[in-house]
Amino acid sequence: MTKYRSKLEERISKFLPGAEYEPWKIDYIVPHTYTPDFVKDNKVYEVKGFFRGQDTMKYVAIHKELAKQGKTFIFVLSHPNRPVRKGTKLSMSKWCDKNNIEWVSY
Repeated sequence: MTKYRSKLEERISKFLPGAEYEPWKIDYIVPHTYTPDFVKDNKVYEVKGFFRGQDTMKYVAIHKELAKQGKTFIFVLSHPNRPVRKGTKLSMSKWCDKNNIEWVSY
């Protein structure tokens, strides 16, 4: 028996007999732009006091893109020991370390 993520999906499955449920994943890229706080030489500095909802995914993507361009992405953290988000023990600085993103504290 298939386990659905919601009751609605389960109900809809009855109207689509023989349809595959979540048969594969599709990678997609949503184009966005990023404006750095400061740039000096090949170093891009982002000043942060806290992360918002999807910031961590965004900053990993920015870090990777800048690395392709031969640039270094560096966070300037005002509170490096602040949790990345509510309910986690992972601090902003440890998150940076985990994702190989340089950081300094101010």
